[in-house]
Amino acid sequence: MIKIVIIEDDQIWINLLEDELPEKIDDCKVYGILFVMENYEEIIEQIRQIDPDIAILDINMGNNPKSGIKLANRINKVMPTLDYIFLSSQKSEDPFILKEASYTKAKVFLDKNDFKNDLDSLANYIKNNIKNKIENLAILNLNPMIINFDARTVYLNDIEIHFTKMEFEILSYMAKNKNRVFSKVQLYRFATDENVQEDTFENTIVSHIKSIRDKFKKIDKNFNPIKTVQSYGYKYDQS
Repeated sequence: MIKIVIIEDDQIWINLLEDELPEKIDDCKVYGILFVMENYEEIIEQIRQIDPDIAILDINMGNNPKSGIKLANRINKVMPTLDYIFLSSQKSEDPFILKEASYTKAKVFLDKNDFKNDLDSLANYIKNNIKNKIENLAILNLNPMIINFDARTVYLNDIEIHFTKMEFEILSYMAKNKNRVFSKVQLYRFATDENVQEDTFENTIVSHIKSIRDKFKKIDKNFNPIKTVQSYGYKYDQS
């Protein structure tokens, strides 16, 4: 699931994006943070709790035309891997502030004055951005588990777990796509180059999932992120 957070001082824009983005982006959840005062540390903490894949920041908030820029600079320092997009009506109104905003790491500027057209571009950017980040991911930190894709290692509570090739493929695929439900045949097709054997693939996946869970329990009996979805398959659950 793609998690998107919006920081705005206008609840109408939060509501609009909460309604529109899920229509454009499959399997996404949109969170809104209403900016009411310049308490950047509190906003950062709220963002941390959400743990989004991408943030949308209004530039002019709380009667301060640079609030969004200040928040972006703070994000750069304490959450440097978080990508963000600026939402603004200032494209033509205030080129000096827009120029200052361009010195941040903002990837895209969404114009409130051309919202309908920019919304399609925004949705496409988010989908492609997240897809590329997932495909090029080297290390995935799902505290207390860390997966290193280049080294093909998995650590739980700083203890390495040794998985078979197929177990690693299944686990890493589900972890990359946390909260997404996969059927047994989808997991089988991803984890092996072999043709799907109708009479064996289901038992094969069930057996590997059981083995992954058992290896987790040997280190932490309370760590059970792989959930069974009745009559369908499995998902890596991280709320």
